[in-house]
Amino acid sequence: MRETKKIVLPQSKIEVEIYTYLSQRGYEAVKSPFIKEKKIKFVEGKGVVNEDEQEISFSTMMEANKANIKYMLASFEGKTGSPDELYDMTLDLCKKDFRFIVKEINLTTEDDEETEDLKKKSQE
Repeated sequence: MRETKKIVLPQSKIEVEIYTYLSQRGYEAVKSPFIKEKKIKFVEGKGVVNEDEQEISFSTMMEANKANIKYMLASFEGKTGSPDELYDMTLDLCKKDFRFIVKEINLTTEDDEETEDLKKKSQE
């Protein structure tokens, strides 16, 4: 079972538990919208992805952000449930509390990505 940390929302004072890292299932859900937008060209029978493409649709960003939140929520006011159920509970929050959850989750997943990058570099 993944370790969690508790946060208290600034306005409603609701206690929310978030995971301390993004699971592989969550990672794949966050990356999936970006992969859907990539196209593969076949050059001499080999698949080539254009790495120079810099444009990403707004809907792709929204879908990835939603997945990041969904797969980082462990409980909401002591209630557990599916990622979709917990995410739905956050949608009824005021903007200030919702932004606070997003900020905390983003800080946690950014730290997680930095750790992964360091691991990769040390293995090279």
